[in-house]
Amino acid sequence: MIETDKMLQLRRYMTLLRAGAKSRVVHSHLHTSSSPREIPSLVTCEGYVSRYVHHGLSRLQVHLRKLPCESYTATCIRTFSTTVPQTSIEDIDHKLMTLCDDIKRGQVSADNLKEVIKLCEETDYQLQHDTGMLLLKCCGNLLSNLETTERQYLTDQVWRLAKKSSEGLTLEYYNTLLNVHMENSNSVEPKQFLVDMNVEPDKNTYHLLLSAVAKMGNSNHLQDIISVMKEKNVIIDEDTFNGLVEIYVTNDNIAQAEHVIKLMQDAKLSTNKAYTELAYGYAKLGDIPNLVKILNDEPQSNTNLLKLIEVLSTSNNSRHIPVVLNFLMTSVPTIKLQISKTITNLIRADRVADAHMIINCFVMNDTTKDVAKSFVNSFLNELIMLNPSVDEITRYTIDFVNSGCEPLALINVAESGLKLGRENLCLAIFKAMREKGIEVRPHYYWPLLAVAHYNHGEAKILSLVKYMVDTGVTPDFDTLLNYVFPYVNTANPSITLQKLLINGVPGSVVYTPLIFFLLSHNRMQDIKTLCTRSKSYRIYYKEIMKPLVRAYIATKDVETCVLLLTMSPLGQNFIGWFLKMLLNNKQLTYTVEDLHVFLEAFKKCGAKIPQCDATVLKNTLLNENFKFTENANIIKLIDNLGNINLKESALSLFTPPKCMNPNELACHLVELKNKNMPIRNTLRLLLEIHCIENNLKKVEEIKQEWDRCGYELTPGMKMQLFELYVRCDKLRDAEIMLSNLDTSNFLIDNVKIIKFATALVKANKLKKAFEIINKIDNVNLKTDAKKQCHLLLQTLAGSEYDSYTKDMLNLLIQKGYCEITTELLRPIVAISLKHNDIQGAVDIFITCATKFKKTPLALELLTELLKQKDSSKLLDTEINIKKIYNTLVMLTSVDAANTMLVLALATLDKTQEIQTILQNQRISSVTLLHYFKYAQRIRNVDCLLKLLKAIPSSNEMDQSLLSEMLLSIYSKIGDCNNAIELWKLMCAKNIKPSEQFKNNFTQFLQANKVPLPLEFEQDKSEINVNN
Repeated sequence: MIETDKMLQLRRYMTLLRAGAKSRVVHSHLHTSSSPREIPSLVTCEGYVSRYVHHGLSRLQVHLRKLPCESYTATCIRTFSTTVPQTSIEDIDHKLMTLCDDIKRGQVSADNLKEVIKLCEETDYQLQHDTGMLLLKCCGNLLSNLETTERQYLTDQVWRLAKKSSEGLTLEYYNTLLNVHMENSNSVEPKQFLVDMNVEPDKNTYHLLLSAVAKMGNSNHLQDIISVMKEKNVIIDEDTFNGLVEIYVTNDNIAQAEHVIKLMQDAKLSTNKAYTELAYGYAKLGDIPNLVKILNDEPQSNTNLLKLIEVLSTSNNSRHIPVVLNFLMTSVPTIKLQISKTITNLIRADRVADAHMIINCFVMNDTTKDVAKSFVNSFLNELIMLNPSVDEITRYTIDFVNSGCEPLALINVAESGLKLGRENLCLAIFKAMREKGIEVRPHYYWPLLAVAHYNHGEAKILSLVKYMVDTGVTPDFDTLLNYVFPYVNTANPSITLQKLLINGVPGSVVYTPLIFFLLSHNRMQDIKTLCTRSKSYRIYYKEIMKPLVRAYIATKDVETCVLLLTMSPLGQNFIGWFLKMLLNNKQLTYTVEDLHVFLEAFKKCGAKIPQCDATVLKNTLLNENFKFTENANIIKLIDNLGNINLKESALSLFTPPKCMNPNELACHLVELKNKNMPIRNTLRLLLEIHCIENNLKKVEEIKQEWDRCGYELTPGMKMQLFELYVRCDKLRDAEIMLSNLDTSNFLIDNVKIIKFATALVKANKLKKAFEIINKIDNVNLKTDAKKQCHLLLQTLAGSEYDSYTKDMLNLLIQKGYCEITTELLRPIVAISLKHNDIQGAVDIFITCATKFKKTPLALELLTELLKQKDSSKLLDTEINIKKIYNTLVMLTSVDAANTMLVLALATLDKTQEIQTILQNQRISSVTLLHYFKYAQRIRNVDCLLKLLKAIPSSNEMDQSLLSEMLLSIYSKIGDCNNAIELWKLMCAKNIKPSEQFKNNFTQFLQANKVPLPLEFEQDKSEINVNN
């Protein structure tokens, strides 16, 4: 805007001008006009400025270099020497400058404009032409936040100020006024407007009047202005007529638009654009017959046809879109870009269904179905950016797949969702992919795991891992190594392993990448602890050899290296590989003493390597200029380490299949097939691995291949399949496999039978569960199955068949699966509690105590009795409480009985009663520890937290130990909120935390992205949770 630029250019000048003028002239009150020569120069003569006269801004006129400085200074002084108070002038000037800044930014403040107008009216301010024009233009669309009536009121005020101006009204004023009237939808009477003008109108004035009248739709006024224009010989050209038609169509005045087109035809003017505008009008009103008539009689361009589609959509006439599309079909391949743009516009206008309809119309047409695919991706990308509901995106995506328009639509949307970090969208699309038989691979979850780490922490990561497993996607080696372990707390690897096991990840899947991760961080002591506690999981040694060598170089920990390589027979195949890698490693100055230490350690463990590996080691030493004569003992140790009966060597060019990981075995299988070689052993190894990893899909594929080859399943393979079928709830297949095993001499592990019976109970096949346990005799009863028996009884007690729980317990004892324990009696008592039969539960408890010397569910019974004591629902509640308490005293101890009573009171938040007991009685730390282990299993430690709250500070109980118990459970289940509540309670009770507690607490919160409490100095307490 030119006027704005002028005013902004004046700002710098006026600041300088006033600084000089006020200091020299204002002091003399500016009442006289002094000689220019008597006033010092106020400004330099360089640059250019606008002339500032009589309290206003005027046109940019001269360069100062062309004007004598003295003369210009005098002019300015005369300007300041008016009768208007100086402060009013400055105020108006300042407001005008502020208004200019607003206009420059396209943000006009209504309050500022009103204030300027008010000041001008109050001070009889003489608006200069440019200033008046600027204010007048501000009264239109620049004040879009004001009602049109209020904008018109401001227009009238500015117009009055302009009329008072000494410069008078110009033609530009009148034309600007007409534009403002149109912007404000203000009715104009053309003849009266022309009469009121004090200057001669030009062609532009008449055209503006015509547009203003047409916009308001007054046919009489329109006839008047057309008559005047004819009388004045003002040519109404084609553009003007087209503008009239557009205005009438915009105002839904179709009749007038048609009349104007008739006038154009009479005047022999082109009506192409006018008919296009009329077509938009018909489309807007849903007048399809007339729209089709125009399209047939006046063929439209592809661009206009696409615009018609947008008009139909935005006017809620989208059902007629296919009519217009029929006129486009032959041109679709040549205007793909324009169609994509139209689809994008519709989606951004929230007309998604209409955009979808367009693509579907192309899909159903034989001539356009091949190009329809090109519109799908742009549709889906725009839809994702619009961010509607996940269900809506999924529905449209599946529709494109079902129609065959874009088979990869689900994968493409998943990719976009992953890039944007839209977890809910990705999970919904993954679900749809599974339903369509499209494989969802572990690496699809990598971006989600990374986002979970940065935004939430460990709990969210484990939640995603659980979701993966639950939906049939087992995290692979790379996923665990690069996207799980670096982001969760691995300070205690055994707990990390337990957390992943709890979330359904098979131990054999977790173990190797966890060891790899620990080796990569040289955490040898943690590996030793992990390997000591968890020896049953398979390690893929080939994967860990390089990090094992690097870890040894960094730590020189021989003991852990030996433990890792000798903990399984498979690991001993890699001893030779490990030693050879050490000998060949250029970073390591490997001495004879180091080699001797390893060889002695392996000898002590009784480890053996293939004789060929021993030969390779000796040859390697020979190449290193090893002095055999001086180190004969080394050679002897190597010879003793070798075993001529071991044939398969990991050092051979061909890795033995049993040393391969699943991917290597799969590749090896393909290679064997291509060479028409036997594949039985490889299939067996693959079946074993995938059974252990719960990969049912892969197992079924391998079994089909096995059956096609006519191989017979071994008892061991049948047992592996049986276990997998039970875990995957394929109970019919499990029953068939078990029946095959029952006829052989193969002993079936008792734990596996109990697990199958439990699965049958869950599937409401109670009779079959009893039958399985009762009839199968070839059972290995040496394994401790108490835990599985308890789970079976607990499942049965919680089902509709709970009355059979006692019978099941008797059968299990009879068949030798277990013996009576407190744990196994719990479900028997729990049945009465489930049916709110408190007295029945008490009677069973007393029977168990009398007959078996066991006290099942003593805490739960005490809690229920204490709860009902106040309400007196049971008349003999007090007697029953004493019965249970005395029984506990008789079978355990007074301290143990007190502990149970205190825990029951803590469950009910009876703080005062707890404190009364603790003042005179002691509690048993052993009983408390037993309860803690039980609470861990049921994942409920509210009772312990309430107990900690109630314990008086003066009590001798080790509250720090109790705090550590609570934190360990919160950490295991990912409960940050209760962990923080625990810390607040410790602070309130002045319980001093141990260093171990501080470390564990810090690691837990940091792993879950939870800010540490203020009491912790983060820079000092922060611990790397992965090291």
